[in-house]
Amino acid sequence: MRGPNVAIVIAVVVAAFLLAAPLWERTRRGFSVFLPGALATLLGVIAFGVSFAVRGLASAELGVREATEGSTDIVSIAFALFVLSPLDESLRLAAIVYPLRSRGLKRPYDGMRIAMGAAIGFAAAETARRLTTRPFDALLGVRLALDAIAHVSLSALWGFAIARQRRRTIGGAGFGRTFVAAVVFGGVASHLLFSRGPIATWAAVPLVGSGALTALVARRDLLRMSESPSKRRLSQLLRVNAPSIEELERALLRRPDRPVALRWIVLGAFVTVGVLLSMVAGTVLLGHRTGVDFAAVDEASSFDQSAAPLVLLGTGVLGAFPFSGYLVARASAAQSVLEPALGASVAIVGLVVLLGLAAPIAVVFGLALAPVAFALACTGAWVGLER
Repeated sequence: MRGPNVAIVIAVVVAAFLLAAPLWERTRRGFSVFLPGALATLLGVIAFGVSFAVRGLASAELGVREATEGSTDIVSIAFALFVLSPLDESLRLAAIVYPLRSRGLKRPYDGMRIAMGAAIGFAAAETARRLTTRPFDALLGVRLALDAIAHVSLSALWGFAIARQRRRTIGGAGFGRTFVAAVVFGGVASHLLFSRGPIATWAAVPLVGSGALTALVARRDLLRMSESPSKRRLSQLLRVNAPSIEELERALLRRPDRPVALRWIVLGAFVTVGVLLSMVAGTVLLGHRTGVDFAAVDEASSFDQSAAPLVLLGTGVLGAFPFSGYLVARASAAQSVLEPALGASVAIVGLVVLLGLAAPIAVVFGLALAPVAFALACTGAWVGLER
């Protein structure tokens, strides 16, 4: 089977999996159409039509075009990140206003499903548009699948914030934070996938994966809130080991019994940087021992050619954060992940600033890996907590 055919099969499977949640529901008689989800999906397609019209108007009246692969036009990049990304996410949000009031919403999870439906409709229309404007190949198929998963997962998070309040209006605890996160990281993911070279696709993979995993955990939490908990396999897989999002929020935001020690935050930042440098040095040494050519990594290099060095370096970089978070939590005898998380945050911000001084475009790569690194640091600190 040729590359394009494999990519088409993968895209079809991913699309079928995503569409199953918002459009169908299981009843005693079998499966039936979930009307609020179907309506939200249709409104998501219409929302993309509005976004497409705005893009055409900006191109005709202002001369601002979307950034293409390898583009260095700062105006186009800024337009995509600071105008199109907030606009698209707002349109996806607007698409659920009417379905959210439907009487067909019977469980907390249904509120999250209609948010996913709006994002899926928007992503399907955008995918169709991209397929008509450029020749299809395997790399494009991977990019389209990753972009769709990223936006559906990130929109599902603000859908989770709305749904867990059991309300039929926009808002709720955590809605603002999750909406801003969807705007920022959705824009970063699309920029890496469609405006940079093939190598940037690898930088988007951890961001997309973490967003999808978080959405699955949020889905499990909402199913637990239902009067009749679901027994579906995905919930069973995540039920034992993964803490709930509310437990993570309490561990991160609760006030510790003793004042927050500034010295542990500063020490945590130094520990994170030290472990990170050690892991990078170790992965480079391992790569040279195994014949991995790190000099072959270039933004213009092919997707498969850059796989080995980037996966090796990415594993070393991201693997440093849970280890450093665990060390700081154990050394400080912390009862919350606040101090290790703040220490990791200081280290991440410092690294992003240094990347920006070295190469401004590298800031986008740093932002893509920042939430993954922060989550891994919190996970390591969670394991090392004094209980």
